[in-house]
Amino acid sequence: MTQRAGYLALAWRPEAEPAGALADTLSHTMDAASAWTAAQDAPGLRLWTTRRDPPDLRFDADRDTAIVGTLFDHMGDRNGAEGSGDAVGTARQLSRSHWGRYIALLRDRGGDPWCVYRDPSGAMPAFTWSLTDGVSVVASQIDELPPGLGPRRPALNWDRIAEFVAKPAACATGVLVDDVIPVHPGQLIRLGSPTRIETIWSPSTFAADPIDDAQVAGCELKRRVTACTTSLVGHYDRLLLEVSGGLDSAILAGTLHMTGQAFRITEGLNIAFGRPESDEQAYATAVAERAGLRLIERTHAPDALDLEDLAEMASEFRPSANAVDPKWDRDEIDRLRATGAQAIVSGQGGDAMFMQMSGAGVVADAWARGGWATFREPVLADVARRNRRSVWSLLRDARAERQGRAPPPEALWSSLITREVRDATLDLKPRWLEDAEAAGLPPGKQLHVHALGRFFLNEGPSRRRREADILYPLFAQPVVEQALRIPTPILAGANYDRAYARDVFADRLPDIVRARRAKGLVTVYFARLIANSLPVLRPFLVDGCLAEARILDRAKLEQALTVEHLIWAAKPSDILWAVAAEAWVRHRQSRVPDSASAPRHR
Repeated sequence: MTQRAGYLALAWRPEAEPAGALADTLSHTMDAASAWTAAQDAPGLRLWTTRRDPPDLRFDADRDTAIVGTLFDHMGDRNGAEGSGDAVGTARQLSRSHWGRYIALLRDRGGDPWCVYRDPSGAMPAFTWSLTDGVSVVASQIDELPPGLGPRRPALNWDRIAEFVAKPAACATGVLVDDVIPVHPGQLIRLGSPTRIETIWSPSTFAADPIDDAQVAGCELKRRVTACTTSLVGHYDRLLLEVSGGLDSAILAGTLHMTGQAFRITEGLNIAFGRPESDEQAYATAVAERAGLRLIERTHAPDALDLEDLAEMASEFRPSANAVDPKWDRDEIDRLRATGAQAIVSGQGGDAMFMQMSGAGVVADAWARGGWATFREPVLADVARRNRRSVWSLLRDARAERQGRAPPPEALWSSLITREVRDATLDLKPRWLEDAEAAGLPPGKQLHVHALGRFFLNEGPSRRRREADILYPLFAQPVVEQALRIPTPILAGANYDRAYARDVFADRLPDIVRARRAKGLVTVYFARLIANSLPVLRPFLVDGCLAEARILDRAKLEQALTVEHLIWAAKPSDILWAVAAEAWVRHRQSRVPDSASAPRHR
């Protein structure tokens, strides 16, 4: 299915006659395609957008710049925003002076090939590949394109598939096929052969410039959340708001109410999972009442999964556990159509932004900042209490993390992979975490950066993305930059969940949410969903392609896919990611061959 608010661009050197001839031929094909409409024609660049819900487009002929998507003025320090005139300088200027949901097509003044830059929030997908005769494609999708426009050899790359199954968070913005280059958030790629990649925006830049005054940092964080939320929702007349009952959606609801923007919200939607440990309805009701929103509640039962539902989403550019259980998608699509809403506002990203996680890394950061004075600070006892550990064991692990001796946590890997795949992915990390390590960020801030990189799993395919835009105000670039500058002992050094954020946004929260010390858990719901699906899932995975390729371990699958194991030791997310990947591979395998350079593991 053609993506909502999609785009496709052809780029080539204007002086190259074979490239120009091919671009003309492909342009005729695109112009004849009913789903696309021509949007821009410039020397060496042609751009089309989807007819349905086309994205915004602005073109600056003097600067050879095309922006696809939505731009807002940055409210931060704009020092150094003047740029230098080449594509890299223009992208750096853009990242300092603006934020939004966009990709930028840029060209050097000297006539070098066009470049593509993806905004740091990653809200708009961007892929590129080369055709013959020096023509490059930049697009929001890699499938279901008119003839001759898609990648030439999108073969299954089994090395990347193994990495994705082993550590989905480390591969959240990648692709699993050959001949396609993903443009990662904050990255610029010079098109042509060979392609060249530049990092324009990195979390490490901001994390290396901390704000030690908690009150000053909190005031600026609050200002940026307010401005970004207002800007994003102001682009739409009618929106849905996900109201989970948790802290993040409560902050957004309170912000919309305080800024007078709640009138744009047609209703709040709360999903209940029918379990005491995941019951959020009292909190969601309090949030909606305080913000003056109508609340719609939907209760989900852990019904067995349907293989037809899995196949429906397997044609997307990569697997996504977001789409394995379709009930959430279908509830939101139903409400979108009933209310005429054009977008969904979600608090996802807040867990990472405000550091829900806490541990020895936070103590290591406090030690690096305060030395022996850390023993007199409450952070040590508070983090120990929150993690239900002794102070001494926490100090031991904090010391190991400071010295780089701490082993990688097992939670980073899927519990279902073979030993060979685990060994092969030992050093696999998200790009942002690699940058953080290279910049020498302390262990707690590296944990923060890792969590932010994991957020991009939320940008994976889903049914509701075909219907509406999904907005994440708490992951807007200015908010990310400010949160990165707040030291982890401030963000996560208390003895309960995100105490700092609860204090910063206290005037926007119902008392019941502000005073809360934890959040509801949905693990049991998903464990029951998998248990009810065992008759389908056991043969699907145990006899599946990933097990045959020795990516998933059959013995581990046999153990994990039992009711007893799901009750006592379940990691439902590992199973759901494996299911999504298996469905995706089965679909692709019937259409493309294995990669010659990264064939199936046997």
